[in-house]
Amino acid sequence: MRKDVEVDLALAAVAAALNEPQLEQFDTGRVQEIVTASLGGEPVLIVDDGGGLHDESGARVGAVRRTPSGEWITERQNVDARRSDAAIPTNSEQTDG
Repeated sequence: MRKDVEVDLALAAVAAALNEPQLEQFDTGRVQEIVTASLGGEPVLIVDDGGGLHDESGARVGAVRRTPSGEWITERQNVDARRSDAAIPTNSEQTDG
């Protein structure tokens, strides 16, 4: 499992990059670039199409989502939770999550 500081660093970089300027749609490739760059160019966390960040074990360690007001936020995930290795499903319409 990745060190907590690496996950926090990647999540902070994603939130800052997506909100300045604010992107309308989630772009998996762009978010993966941000995460990889924030960790020194090493792809140690993988971004799925639904906004989940996964460590090398496959466990979801973070998530990116958009609030109803349009702000992109990031959250750490509990890697010990049941099904934490599942990808976050993509959604064509934004939810009130």
